[in-house]
Amino acid sequence: GGSAVRACLQERGLTEFTADKLGHGYKEIMFPVQGDGSPPLESHGLHIWPRGQHFLMALANLDGSFTGTIYMAREGEDSFARLSTEEAVRAFFQEHYADAVPILGGMEAIVQQMLQNPVGTLGTIRTKRWQAHGKVVLVGDSAHAIVPFFGQGMNCGFEDVSVFSALLTELAPPGQLSPAATATVFQRFEEARKPNADAIADMALENCTEMMSKTADQSFLLRKKAENVLENTFAAKFRSRYAMVCYGGAGNVTYRAAQVLGEQQAKILGDLCAGLGDVDQLDMTQAAALIDERLVPLQRELGVDLSTVKVV
Repeated sequence: GGSAVRACLQERGLTEFTADKLGHGYKEIMFPVQGDGSPPLESHGLHIWPRGQHFLMALANLDGSFTGTIYMAREGEDSFARLSTEEAVRAFFQEHYADAVPILGGMEAIVQQMLQNPVGTLGTIRTKRWQAHGKVVLVGDSAHAIVPFFGQGMNCGFEDVSVFSALLTELAPPGQLSPAATATVFQRFEEARKPNADAIADMALENCTEMMSKTADQSFLLRKKAENVLENTFAAKFRSRYAMVCYGGAGNVTYRAAQVLGEQQAKILGDLCAGLGDVDQLDMTQAAALIDERLVPLQRELGVDLSTVKVV
């Protein structure tokens, strides 16, 4: 499966690519609206049940229901392969997700969906070269398919189209299209987009681990609370990696910039939260100093304007 054009380019020695499948797959399972027509969960939020080696998540739909997804290993203990009978499904959900059973519509609904719904595939495509001789260019998933844990796969493809269109307008406007101009557009497109595609691929994989296990870790949750405090206090100098990824783009807040800044911010949060018992103990003077010392110069180096990160 996958891109026939990408495969053809590789066969002719014009590119190389890797297709790395996760050992985990997923199944969708619905959270229906309640008997009185109300949503089963708070609609303005992402809901996660982290369990270490697997997790359940729920995202709101417009009709008040939620689309649930359970992510787990394809094979081995606590895997989809083991959940092949009604008895196995019942025992698994009773052990790991008993609190979610009522809002999933009850055990019968769970069993039916878990036995009937297909297992989806999760994987990452990384392509070494996206274009060849001004003749062909890869865009979107054909060049950089990613796992869904940052919710950015489609948006990354849309960004490809936006950048490609801008380059065409700049370098090969109507009436001035030529083989040389096309080759330049393709090359500049790859140079602009590949670092960002690689960055969001990495961050999406990191988010898988975060959602599966770290969201149940108290030290991680403390750092997230501290991150929220810093973001609300120093909005012009500090925005969470999530905000930069999901609401950036303008002000040169690219995926790659968000990745680089996020790595430095994680170190700052680690220093601030070391030995901390509660977020109220956060040393804001130290926080301001660390941000000015480590983060602001990096933002200048990257040409980033965080004021453009607007949560909508």
